[in-house]
Amino acid sequence: MADQVMTVVGVTKAGILDCSLNANAKAGNAAGTDDFLFPNDGQTILYIDGTTGDTWTFTAVADKYGRTETLTVTVAAGKYALVGPFLPELWNDAAGRVTFKPAAGGNVADKLLAVRVANPT
Repeated sequence: MADQVMTVVGVTKAGILDCSLNANAKAGNAAGTDDFLFPNDGQTILYIDGTTGDTWTFTAVADKYGRTETLTVTVAAGKYALVGPFLPELWNDAAGRVTFKPAAGGNVADKLLAVRVANPT
């Protein structure tokens, strides 16, 4: 598996039904060696369907003051998680994307969906 660039899905008043089956959902990574990346404008959250469960590590970048943050999220088997939003100056790489990966031996059964929560309409 190669690095996975995710498409961000915009939320509407009607919602996103069955996030795990959304056409833009990505499967987890069996090898746990490749990165997942999604564009981030500070209004993006990550939906994780922990079908069999895994731990996800997010890569922080140093902001203009040298601050960094550590974020590791464990989602138990059969559980769901919403992670974010992500402050761009702490999480975005040079291309404006958040990078994360599963623990070694990640699981392809987990489903991931990047969702942008825009201003209300």
